[in-house]
Amino acid sequence: MVAVTSSYDIAATALDVVSELPVSSRQINKLATAIGTEMASDRDARTRQYVEQPLPRKATEVDVRLDLAAVFCDGGRMRTRREGQGVGVHEPHWRETKNAGFHRMRSQTFDEDPQAELPECFRNQAYVEKLVKGLKSVKNEGREDDTASSDPRDEAAESACAGDGKSSSWKPETMFRTCVSSLADSATFGPMMAAEADRRGFYTAVKQAFLGDGLAYNWTIQRRWFPTFTAIADFVHVVEYAYTASKAIHHDVAARWQQYLTWVTACWQGRVGDVIEELRQWQARLGPLADGEPPPDGDPRSILQSTVTYLTNNTPRMDYPRYRCNGLPVTSSQAESLVKQISKRVKGTEKFFNDGPAGEAILQLRTAIICDDARLETWIRTRPISPFSPRCHAPPTKTSA
Repeated sequence: MVAVTSSYDIAATALDVVSELPVSSRQINKLATAIGTEMASDRDARTRQYVEQPLPRKATEVDVRLDLAAVFCDGGRMRTRREGQGVGVHEPHWRETKNAGFHRMRSQTFDEDPQAELPECFRNQAYVEKLVKGLKSVKNEGREDDTASSDPRDEAAESACAGDGKSSSWKPETMFRTCVSSLADSATFGPMMAAEADRRGFYTAVKQAFLGDGLAYNWTIQRRWFPTFTAIADFVHVVEYAYTASKAIHHDVAARWQQYLTWVTACWQGRVGDVIEELRQWQARLGPLADGEPPPDGDPRSILQSTVTYLTNNTPRMDYPRYRCNGLPVTSSQAESLVKQISKRVKGTEKFFNDGPAGEAILQLRTAIICDDARLETWIRTRPISPFSPRCHAPPTKTSA
């Protein structure tokens, strides 16, 4: 209940109304923290067991070899407070959550690019503007995600992005998903991801893909723990950079949109080098940034430099025509969806969790409830309990009269 409802108070009310179990929100909080902490400890034990195997590690095999194993990695945010300070919110701050989805997928292979043309959604101006605004919003610390509400004008575009008919026939289909989430740093989170992937037989899959945005730690995790996986830069973030750069250099709306279409189409078709070269030509026209002087907000020269840096660093992970021919995903929309599902429980106005076990515990409960493996139900049914519990004793046998 606490993993589904938006607060402990609502969980207490729901239990009272639906199950006629009058349990206080404070008690629910304690139970949730206890169970979530147990699950986190179990996860950490499995991670240590995986990491401490003799090298080279033997990959776990499953009964049916996976067609495509796809790992999606993305960060989120939640508010926490200093624990042990009594009633109230003390030293509130934002913490980054690390989130990863593990998808068993069905995939095809093609001799030619099955969708060489840019999808309709990325050619819809209203949709792209909303998309970029949403990406920038969630990047800004302290701001709530304001993109949850849908805009009726964009429904057709979003449908086109989801794909139907011939345009979507190449896209891999998720058959089963699990996920992990933590407040840990990336060096700790990487082994957690590897242990979960091995547990699901990902390292023996026929095809393997690892998708992330431009954050460096994603690719550090990929190189260290998923070296056999094809590294793919999320195309949605390429859209963001292309649109932001075109907006920085063109004041005319029509000119800026045409520039964006030229650049984003080139990237979709694997011609990233052409885009980088044209951006450098624009840099030469605008002149260099002054040494030692921070550029003002929105300075076109700074935006162009950020775009060039992003595209240059990620060029090896932007061979989108090849990925589509191999039936691999090219966007991390599954990761974005995962973050939103987690945020529905842990992120909100005036919602804070204690640093330490309480914050980590709620992430374990929330991810467990949205996994396809029923891990929360299984854990609660089989978790270690007090030896004095009736569950630990066989029921009394009936004696004949």
